[in-house]
Amino acid sequence: MKLQEELEIFVQAPIQLVWDHLVDFESWPRWSTYLKEVRKEPAGYRFVARGMPPMDLVWVAQATKREEPRYLEFASVPGAQHDLNVAGWVRLEETPNGTQLDLHFEATVDFASPLLNRIADVYATLFGEPGKLLKVTMEEFKREVERAASAQMAQASQAT
Repeated sequence: MKLQEELEIFVQAPIQLVWDHLVDFESWPRWSTYLKEVRKEPAGYRFVARGMPPMDLVWVAQATKREEPRYLEFASVPGAQHDLNVAGWVRLEETPNGTQLDLHFEATVDFASPLLNRIADVYATLFGEPGKLLKVTMEEFKREVERAASAQMAQASQAT
């Protein structure tokens, strides 16, 4: 199964706040429906997402290009044990009313067993949209960053 998604979301928050939340991967499981765990490893970050029951999807990714606070390119860590090969980029652009986030994401299922790869293809065909996990996660990301921006603004107005 191959997944390719292009998403564009607008976040009502300053670019630096969006960036800070974007690269704070270990906090993502606190607000994400699908991400169960993200932890730093020597070569990158290990992500564990709820996949097709009863299996989780696991991938290890690293930044391949980083231009703070505007651009992050990522890819799977070669040789890392995973079920999903990923690659893509995130571009942030500041606008007068917040930040536009453009995401390009590609993934291919890569289970250790060819049978599991075939089951994943059948499951995705029968039970839904393979990109749903990504879309829901990015909408949750938007809500989390906008909540943080509102809290920051409220705190700043109380200080004055």
